[in-house]
Amino acid sequence: MKKAMSNVDVAAIVEELRDRILGGFMGKAYQQSSDKIWLSVQSPAEGRLDLLLEAGKRVHITRGVRPASKTPPQFPTMLRSHLSGGRIVDIQQYNFDRVLEIAVERSGVRNYLIVELFPKGSMVLLDESRLILSMLRKMLYRGSRMAAGELYLYHPGQLDPRTISREDLALWLASTGQDLVRSLVRGLNMGGTYGEEVCLVAGVDKNKQAIDLDAEEIDRVHKALTEVFLDKTLDPLIVLKDGELFDVLSRPLMLYADLEQNRFATFSEALDVFFVKAEEVAPRQNPLDRRIELQRKAIEEFKSQEKAFVQKGELIYQIYGSVEQILVLMAEARARGYSYNQIWERINGSGLPQAKTILALDGKGEMRVLLEEAELELNASLTVPQNAQRYYEKAKEMARKASGATIALAITEELRTSKAGPKKTRAAQFHRRRKPKWYERFRWFYSSDGFLVLGGRDADTNEEIYTKYLERRDLAMHTDAPGAPLTVIKTEGEEVPESTLREAAEFAVSYSSVWKGGLVAADCYLIKGDQVSKTPESGEFLKKGGFVIRGERRYFRDVPLGIAVGIAEGVLIGGPVSAVKPNADPSVEIEPGEFNADDLAKRIYRQFSEKVEDRAFLKAAASVDLIVPFLPPGGSRMKE
Repeated sequence: MKKAMSNVDVAAIVEELRDRILGGFMGKAYQQSSDKIWLSVQSPAEGRLDLLLEAGKRVHITRGVRPASKTPPQFPTMLRSHLSGGRIVDIQQYNFDRVLEIAVERSGVRNYLIVELFPKGSMVLLDESRLILSMLRKMLYRGSRMAAGELYLYHPGQLDPRTISREDLALWLASTGQDLVRSLVRGLNMGGTYGEEVCLVAGVDKNKQAIDLDAEEIDRVHKALTEVFLDKTLDPLIVLKDGELFDVLSRPLMLYADLEQNRFATFSEALDVFFVKAEEVAPRQNPLDRRIELQRKAIEEFKSQEKAFVQKGELIYQIYGSVEQILVLMAEARARGYSYNQIWERINGSGLPQAKTILALDGKGEMRVLLEEAELELNASLTVPQNAQRYYEKAKEMARKASGATIALAITEELRTSKAGPKKTRAAQFHRRRKPKWYERFRWFYSSDGFLVLGGRDADTNEEIYTKYLERRDLAMHTDAPGAPLTVIKTEGEEVPESTLREAAEFAVSYSSVWKGGLVAADCYLIKGDQVSKTPESGEFLKKGGFVIRGERRYFRDVPLGIAVGIAEGVLIGGPVSAVKPNADPSVEIEPGEFNADDLAKRIYRQFSEKVEDRAFLKAAASVDLIVPFLPPGGSRMKE
């Protein structure tokens, strides 16, 4: 079910608000919760209206009952002092992003209210120079720049699907290395729903590799982008699936043609009904339930891949002669002195029968072939049995991962049961020696969304993470400065939320050499697992623990340094404050300072001892020796 407005929704609501409240006057502001602001607006045509703003989620006119508030908090107070009585002179969407701007003029002075509708977004009041006057809540992800008196910084945008040229689209699709729908979603400014809609309108298989699209298919995709994103038709509706709320849209989509749909007179009315009912029927998911859900999906995926690899290994033996014929052909060409790249140049587009069988061939002899309507990955330098054995080895690896994930699931389910059941004394629960998990020899934490994040402690563990645990589907982070851990987000094939990316970024910079410099913020970048390599360029040398990064990087600027250490369910944990503090008691926050690791660990232990009466439990769970590995390199101190 939809959780927040898309950028297409923002464009539609901007058009509606411009028709209904532009030129009107701003009244008082009220705060309903930590994320919701109500604005009283005097519309030129409709009289008094209530505009509901919810950071990270929605903006629309509402007919709901406005909450009473005798003494408004600081942010709505600032809105009243700068906007009340002013005329609404402009309403805009920034750069086709999930950012809405309302400009209000009062006494010849123009101020701006920015509403961010992306995950972890906020609301910000700006003066006429776009300097920050006030914020709904502090935004740690932009470090010290997000403060009153500083210039407001917009998020870096993606390619605009409304204006991208056909040439730029072709270049992007050729460079992504993913299927069509993922390439559209991750490179152009759209969500998964609209990515699938573009594929459907274009009549191109969404699962087809983007690089394999021919010129005519690229033309159709480019035309579909225009049809989907430049259509300003307003026909608001709520989509239901199996009788339950599923999506809310400003206009119908082909994707939902077979689902039940309820029409509304205005988009605001549709949004109001959808999100109010969604809040009534969708209670917030427990983090442990979310982790269990991800672990179960991972187990199913591992078992599915294991079965698929076994089937492909068996298929190679079933069509032994056909596979051997291809391998012999390659061996003969190599014997005549041709390189694999030269062989591929002769085969590709030649019209030879092999061109229909051999789909791809790289310079190392790795190739994709189509036999018996199945795609197989073969290596030209191996025999038929050796190629089959590669698939069996992959199946064994999937079986090992499924087994590990099953054990992790059992632990999480036991943890959920212990939290839901009657409280026991800590002495009874945790005095027994606990077997460490495999990831505890590295730096690690579980994100707020339940994703495991790993980081190396030194060159050796960086190497081990790369060799044993970094998968193509994982994400990785690193800093430009040397002396940082290889930080890996184990995705288990799931889409990683922005909140987890931010926490991983804080983890990467906090455990890097930047900490020793006493800085408050630093930069790091995000890459995919397959962009990390141990193969240097010709003539270059990689020292132990070093890596080569190839391809595009997404930078996280001014990520604040800081970690927390605490005890959660009898286990010492450490990492980003937002991931640790809500789950740990007791806990402390750490920042760069003057104490070495041993001295600070003793201070933390003493502080824990003031809150934990059972000394035997505390020593078993959080002794000084256990605390030290969670502390960053260099001097640190407990945050006041």
